[in-house]
Amino acid sequence: MAYNCIRLHLALGFIISSFILQGIAAENLSKEKLTSRILQDEIVKEVNENPNAGWKAALNDRFANATVAEFKRLLGVLPTPKKEYLGVPVVSHDTSLKLPKEFDARTAWSQCTSIGRILDQGHCGSCWAFGAV
Repeated sequence: MAYNCIRLHLALGFIISSFILQGIAAENLSKEKLTSRILQDEIVKEVNENPNAGWKAALNDRFANATVAEFKRLLGVLPTPKKEYLGVPVVSHDTSLKLPKEFDARTAWSQCTSIGRILDQGHCGSCWAFGAV
């Protein structure tokens, strides 16, 4: 029963809030747990059969077979290998530059239809911040 509860909390953490999952992913986990699928059909079924859940769960194809270790890397818990930074330019800006209090790129560049869509930011984790808002 306790194991089912933990599995349910993992699923809820991923689906509802990436911040909860990030905290779970930061914990020390056994090798067995690191290599196990984080989302499982039984978890989805358990959530969907709960009349008090208030929402319906489903597997996201992208993450359906992901392991805990893969989630840890996606959420920035594991460092990105240095070889992935090769060729990435370092940009610096004048610190005296005055920035506006607000800026909405969707309004400023309304002709750009891709603005406003949240894309996978790789290992950065910034896309999780958008998804949690």
